[in-house]
Order: sequence, then structure tokens, then C-alpha cells
Amino acid sequence: MRPVMAAADEINEATSVTEEEIHPLKTLEELLKWQEPKSCVEEIQHVTQLCSSTCSNSSAHPLTLVCHDMKGGYLDDRFYKGCKNKDAYRFYSWSGVNAFTYFSHSLVTIPPPGWIHAAHVHGVKVLGTFITEWDAGAEICNKILADKSSVQNVVLQLTRIAKYHGFEGWLLNIENKINPEQIGRLTDFVERLTSSMKEVCPNALVLWYDSVTREGELKWQNELNEMNRQFFDVCDGIFLNYTWNEDSLIRSREAAGERKFDVWVGLDVFGRNFYEGGKFNTYKALEVVRAQELSAAIFAQGWTYETQENFVEAESKLWLSLSPHLCHHGPADLPFKTSFCQGFGEKLFSQGEVVCSDNWHNLCKQQYQPLWAQEIDGGNLSLVTSDAFSGGGCLRLTTSKPTKIRLLTCKISWKIALVISLTYKWQSKSTIPFSLILRHKQIAGNSTDQPLEEDIILPCEEDTRTATSENCPSLVVDTGVNGWRQKTFSVPEDEGREVCEVDIWVDGEASIFIGELHIYNRCIKGLQK
Repeated sequence: MRPVMAAADEINEATSVTEEEIHPLKTLEELLKWQEPKSCVEEIQHVTQLCSSTCSNSSAHPLTLVCHDMKGGYLDDRFYKGCKNKDAYRFYSWSGVNAFTYFSHSLVTIPPPGWIHAAHVHGVKVLGTFITEWDAGAEICNKILADKSSVQNVVLQLTRIAKYHGFEGWLLNIENKINPEQIGRLTDFVERLTSSMKEVCPNALVLWYDSVTREGELKWQNELNEMNRQFFDVCDGIFLNYTWNEDSLIRSREAAGERKFDVWVGLDVFGRNFYEGGKFNTYKALEVVRAQELSAAIFAQGWTYETQENFVEAESKLWLSLSPHLCHHGPADLPFKTSFCQGFGEKLFSQGEVVCSDNWHNLCKQQYQPLWAQEIDGGNLSLVTSDAFSGGGCLRLTTSKPTKIRLLTCKISWKIALVISLTYKWQSKSTIPFSLILRHKQIAGNSTDQPLEEDIILPCEEDTRTATSENCPSLVVDTGVNGWRQKTFSVPEDEGREVCEVDIWVDGEASIFIGELHIYNRCIKGLQK
């Protein structure tokens, strides 16, 4: 058996929204009558576009999807403007994730805008869920698959919904028997939806859940084989059920051939009838999945929030254990700016000043997150909400000895002067040397006499360390903003090279708040030394 993938106001005019919150569509009638709301919802109309990131679309690495199922979905995250429950669930370990699915047991699960924003900021694709279950699901499928016209109507509606809400695809989860005579039309539905989504979104991703077989039986295979291959062949990939074993992974890889990265192996963090019991042993399952170079679909990652006493500690433990088996990515577009806010706070800050003293939670306000899943010898990276430069929180770096902490993995190239601004505040009684370090390397295909990798050191406080790059930066702005120190550097143009890491070096025992990092490459009047 698969794990159980464990309302609100009445939906008006068969739309998916009211004035304040988003809803799923629960019936086929609602789906077919769906139309764009007459009133504009700002959070949807101006949804954050999918940002570019390193590795996320790489053909050289297996990928990772997070399937978010929590108590039926549409909890505090359903409100467009957020809520006052600062302790509502949030996700911030985006650096190792390539796709995000919002799941519920309603027929059409539409991801709330906050999740779309948070994922897109980090270059992560977002999928909704189309699910039919049991006898009621069989009846719905019978209606949809009655003829080609019915299939096409559902395809068009699902495509329109995804386009309007600004997400990239669908997880198709048919959890009921299908009339064998309609299997061909079901395959056609999967193929048509995949094609239709790509017409409106070149980055579209449509996945088939391992459930119904080519004979119409509800029989989970836990592998890719001839019983489910015809669905795999007409979409972007298959999400395997969770009760697989190592032999079934080997068979799946052999069956997939060149499409091995399109096999997303289900990992149930709750550990229900699952390899090594899931929970903090989930990494053991991921390890054997990666041994076959298959992608992974991590289901119900919110286990750390639902069951553990200390969510932050549990989240850190889980993702640190998974980290060696993830392909971490980071920003590739300029300008890049983040205060590292996670989308909640005890207060709301702007330019280092409190502009609202109320608790709040709104994933639409989450900003780019650092590489949380890392072991730091002699140091610690954490979030502080008692102070911030912008949003609801800032980073705190604490060190007990000379330490380097990686903030980001990235892929940033520049052809004109690169401008980097760091806003920080000392918590230590005395300052010590610390620097922002840009690790840069040759862009693939460029052949020069320069070393493959070099460090550009931006000394925020006096630093006697020697840069390995001839690209010496210049300090162009050094100012104070409401108790925060803001330093801006200019790095000369260096065509043919790209920044691949952003690190911070602290030369001893210290405690520092990092309030904002801003990187851009345009000429600004007044930024000349």
C-alpha cells in the first residue's frame, strides 16, 4: 500500500480563489467551470517568475523533488496576505531541491502563491496535483475518458489553471481502477497535458504517479516496468511508489535507459512501510537511489515540523544527512539581492528599523536562503528574528576560531564591473578581520593562462589575507544605516570567468549579523572611487 498522503469559504463563480485565500477544486464540475477570477489578486497576478539557477536543469545529475503533504494542505499557507502565526510551517532548504509539488487529496490541488514565490526565487519548479481516488475517482475518470472532447476539456482547464497561477506542471495521481477500454484514452490524456503545458511553459514538468497499470488495475509497481511504461513514455517522468527495494531500483534504471533522471523514486520521510524506516534514516534510502543515478521524490518532508519538538534542529539534522546526495544549486541571474528572511518574524523591519511590531508569516516575503546544509568546523550559521535589516530576520554567524562559511553556490558571470554590497552588524564586543570571498573560475569552454579557480577577497574589516586573484576590488561605499554597517565593493570586469561560490571568512572568535547581500553589474553614478 502507498502511504496515506495525509475548508474554507465556498468557492465563488467556480474560481480557485476568494478575496483572501486560495482553495483546491474538489469536483469535476468545479474544474470544468473554472475561470480566471474577475477581481485581481495581486499575489497571483505578480507571482515571482522562475529564476535561473545552477544545476537545476543540468542533464549531468539526478534531481530532487519535494512533495509537500501536511494535514490535507491549505493550512496557514492558504492566505494570500499571510497570517499572524509566526510558527506556521515554512521550508527553507531549497539549495538541494529542483522541483516542489503541493499535495492534497482534493481533485485539483493548486499551490498557494507563497509556495510558488519561495520556490521560484530559488529556481525551483512548482507542480500542482491532479488526483482521483477510490470509487468516486473511478467515476470521475469514467467521465473524463468518455471521449476525446472530454479529455481535451480537462487538459485545457488544467493548463489554464497552471498558467494563471504561474506554476510549471502537474503530478498525475490516478488511484483507482480504470476501465481497460479507456486506458488508451488515459495515455492520451497524459500525453496531451504534457504537450499542452509545454506550449504555455517551456520548462513544464508533468509526472505520472506509479499507480494504475496498462491493464487498468490499481497495482503499485514500485519500479518502472512494462506495466506502467506507456505512461512514462508520454510525459516527463514517473514518481515511483514508496515500497521499492534495491533490486527494483536496478530494474528501473535498466528500463529507463537514457531517461534515468526522469525516474523519481518515492522516499516517505514518515517511513511507512519504507526502506530503513524513513525519518532520520531517510538518507540511507537516498543513498541507494543515487547509487543507481535515479532522481528522488521526497514525500512529507514536514515530518520534522509535525512530529519533532524542535523543528529547526530536526530540519537541520534531516537535510544535513541528505546533503551529500543532493546537487546543490544557487543563483545565476543578476541583480541578486537577499536579506535571508524566511518569510516570518516577530517584527517587520525595513532598512534596519521596525515598521511593524506584530508577529507575521508570509512565504511571499521569503528571500533567497543560504546553504543551510553544511557542517562548519569552528562555526555556526543560524537565523535571528529579534533583529533584521529587511524583512523578519537575518543571519547570525558565530565562530570560535578562524572559519570560512559558505553562503551560496552560484553561477554568476559579469562583463562589466561587478558591484557587491554587504550589510552587517557586530555582536561581538570587539571587531576582528572578516571578509566576503568570491570564488570564481573559468567559464566552460574558455581557455586562458589564468588559474582554474581564484579568490576575490572583499575585506569588510581589516584583513591581512592575500587574494589569489589579480582582480583586486575597490571599496566604493562605507556607510552606516540605522546601526548596520554597509560596505560596497567594485570588482573589475573579467569576461570569461564566473563566480561559483560566495563565502565569508572570519579570522577568529566572533558573532556577526548579516543583514543583506546585494550583487549587481551595472554602472551607478557615485560608485566610482
